[in-house]
Amino acid sequence: MALAPPSADARTDVLRLVLYFDIFQHPLRDAELVRLVDPARPERVHEAVARLAASGELEHRQSHLYRPGRKELIARRKERAANAERLWPLAKVAAATLTRLPFVRGVLVTGSLSKLSTAPGDDVDFMILTAPGRVWTLHSLLQVARRSWPRALRDLFGNNYMLAEDRPLIGDRNLFTAIELATAVPMAGPVACARLMEANDWVRTFVPGMDWCVERALAAPPLPASARRLEERLPVGLLDRAEPLARRAWGGFWSRKYAWLDASLRQERFKQGEEVAATLLNDYRDYVLGEARRRMEAAGLHEALELARGGQPVGEA
Repeated sequence: MALAPPSADARTDVLRLVLYFDIFQHPLRDAELVRLVDPARPERVHEAVARLAASGELEHRQSHLYRPGRKELIARRKERAANAERLWPLAKVAAATLTRLPFVRGVLVTGSLSKLSTAPGDDVDFMILTAPGRVWTLHSLLQVARRSWPRALRDLFGNNYMLAEDRPLIGDRNLFTAIELATAVPMAGPVACARLMEANDWVRTFVPGMDWCVERALAAPPLPASARRLEERLPVGLLDRAEPLARRAWGGFWSRKYAWLDASLRQERFKQGEEVAATLLNDYRDYVLGEARRRMEAAGLHEALELARGGQPVGEA
């Protein structure tokens, strides 16, 4: 079954997004809805917001849209936004540090910080785009480099998701992944970041306003030239041989350390492809998708239920 296309009148798109972010107690602002739904025609989004508020399906106060009876979430969101603003300077330092490693082609902030909603003590989740054939080399290098960094900087790093720049198609095509990609903040490497957005055009099924994401990626700062100069001095042949060895070594390490996990679940949480390396031990995607499905059912969004299912590629039976 193919996934449903975006709504013609924007109502379903707006309602779906508000219900999804309600899982995180995160009311959406008008400007965010415009960017995510239709940045080229904001009047469509404003009309949909007005209709949903007039019908009582959602409430609209102080330019925030949320489920009825939850206006206290506006204050909560403002508090978490203030936390995020304090964290951003440190995130920029961490991102700049990553760009100075060899084989880095792009750096994006994901997770709660990308949505300007953090609690005190939260870390920063990064997605890193790598040179072709260097995912596992960089993964290993990063683990070694982090040991030499000050603890305050080292503790900033959350889950690192690495993806080769020449194969940036993300396999987990669902509402959760789409929102994470659409809200990711490119920090460096405009070419690779824009390629990531363009390659994952399936996200439009969930977030129609992806043109804005591409534009933001192209506006990211360039990478420093110093890391490329270091790459040029490294032995290519040795690195080519080391890449598959590093991949197998990490796979063996995770299998031993997390032997208590079911093998299929471990394979899902620790991605080990030639083009991807990720550690998602505390993955709550299934919970979020289940909650999104429940909210959509309650709201009568039967045509959008497929959007809350996990692991179903767009257009695939």
